[in-house]
Amino acid sequence: MKDSLLSTEEKRRWLARVFRDKDGEYSQADKFKALVEDTKLATLQQEEEEFKRRQETGAGTQDPILALLQAIPPAELNLDNHTPS
Repeated sequence: MKDSLLSTEEKRRWLARVFRDKDGEYSQADKFKALVEDTKLATLQQEEEEFKRRQETGAGTQDPILALLQAIPPAELNLDNHTPS
């Protein structure tokens, strides 16, 4: 059975058509919604590509807590410079 769901790329192409519509078929609100949805899909697509790249390089087996700590900017980790509240 063929998968009836659109791929992320197909969704982005359709949303781009909505956004570029000049015939008045879509309202400005529809165009804005399409732009927002496309931004979400672009972020999702980027995350998927990053995940695949990490899996290929072996970085995907990293501890999730360690990954969160690495995402914190270095200034936030420097506890010596923080004054008590």
